[in-house]
Amino acid sequence: MPKLTKNSKIREDYSHNESAYNFIDEHLPYTYVDLVITCLVQKGNPAPGKALIRNVRNKTILRNDILLALVEVADENKKAIEKIKLLTSQTS
Repeated sequence: MPKLTKNSKIREDYSHNESAYNFIDEHLPYTYVDLVITCLVQKGNPAPGKALIRNVRNKTILRNDILLALVEVADENKKAIEKIKLLTSQTS
């Protein structure tokens, strides 16, 4: 019986997902579900259920379209926080 070799390519294929989840963990706002639905509907996708979005966020289900929307919402939140910090530092 031949020895089975471990395929390391699988880990490389999903490394972008790990970096996406790290970014989401750091910058996603607490009220993200409705923002993600709005983002997906604006792109012309049907509105997914709130539970599906939470499952993608918790890594239970992998859906790249919802993961992309989560990253976009996190990016918008990060930019808003940076702008608030910039504006409040100028007035002080």
